[in-house]
Amino acid sequence: MLSISIGDYAEALSYLEQSMSNYLQIGDKKGEGTILNNISQIYDAQGDYGRALSYLEQSLSIQQQIGDKSGEGTTLNNLATTAYAQGDYDRALSYLEQSLSIQQQIGDKSGEGTTLNNISQIYRVAGDNDRALSYLEQSLRIRQQIGDKKGEGTTLNNISQIYDAQGDYGRALSYLEQSLSIQQQIGDKSGEGTTLNNISQIYRVAGDNDRALSYLEQSLSIQQQIGDKKGEGTTLNNLATTAYAQGIMIGR
Repeated sequence: MLSISIGDYAEALSYLEQSMSNYLQIGDKKGEGTILNNISQIYDAQGDYGRALSYLEQSLSIQQQIGDKSGEGTTLNNLATTAYAQGDYDRALSYLEQSLSIQQQIGDKSGEGTTLNNISQIYRVAGDNDRALSYLEQSLRIRQQIGDKKGEGTTLNNISQIYDAQGDYGRALSYLEQSLSIQQQIGDKSGEGTTLNNISQIYRVAGDNDRALSYLEQSLSIQQQIGDKKGEGTTLNNLATTAYAQGIMIGR
């Protein structure tokens, strides 16, 4: 899905529609369910959650009809992501619990690690950091066991956010540094940009604005290189906030 990563949604959608046409012609229901799921992610990325939901529901219906349990688990997870984006956390949690049950039944460890990570984010938003941390630790163990380095980097980053929220900045920084090391090793540029941004916020809170700015500039450079407009917007905002704070301190 390279076209999605660089933001060329129209091109990606065109390829998916061609693929869908082929699957419909040969009667490949599993392929049809997968493509419907992928099309939903184009609309989700553009914030068109209503259309994304429609494609996901079509995908889920097909996967349930043909007994594609792996696909069903993935689609339920994506339905949860869409519900989460709409602020419907109860519905998101319901989808995730259904997804987790299926993944555990069929032994889908990769999917299970992802879903445990995603469930943690529901509890984090609800302010239940203890339960969020419990799910993240389960996710981390699985991802380390199966060698899912990208997932491990993501989960380490999310664990850091729990400690950050609790004011344990030293431990938060430790997890972020572990996450950054993995992301740099595997070339996960998107993750690296996010983690550099998060590290900057630890230093900003500590009053080390020079170091915070350094990490933000590294983050911005990566996000501009890969076309991560959303991340770039966040980093530019953080740069402005940090530079302003630094200016106030210098002015004193």
